[in-house]
Amino acid sequence: MDLDFLVNRDDLEKLDGVLSQLGYTLAFRSENVSQYNHREPAWGGLDFVHAFRTISVGMLDRAKSLPALDGKLVLKTAQAEDVIGLKVQAMFNDPQRRAQDQCDIEGLMARYGAQLDWNRILSYYEAFGFAAEGQALREKFDHAQ
Repeated sequence: MDLDFLVNRDDLEKLDGVLSQLGYTLAFRSENVSQYNHREPAWGGLDFVHAFRTISVGMLDRAKSLPALDGKLVLKTAQAEDVIGLKVQAMFNDPQRRAQDQCDIEGLMARYGAQLDWNRILSYYEAFGFAAEGQALREKFDHAQ
């Protein structure tokens, strides 16, 4: 199991420090992602997508703050459309993940359907060459059409 996060690329040094104190070590870093593992496998891995392009910084700007741990912590959560965009990118980058990412995407679309900003979603599909697939999903899940 792993958790995925979106982090501003300018904060990577701070991220390294915090995760090191928590027992994580950097396993891989590229321009786009960082992956960390914990010395105790039960803690799972952490994947961070680096936000530095306009589109991913926009995802951070739109994120909603939600209380966690009885209000002791505030987590910023990406909007459903942006999670879908990240899943589309993941399918493009690693086709072996496609089945799971597609299932996750369709789950979000089934839950939020007509409430979604379909223009934003379609822009993600178009950016990665999946325009026809994005349109087919809109026809299936956007009940407001």
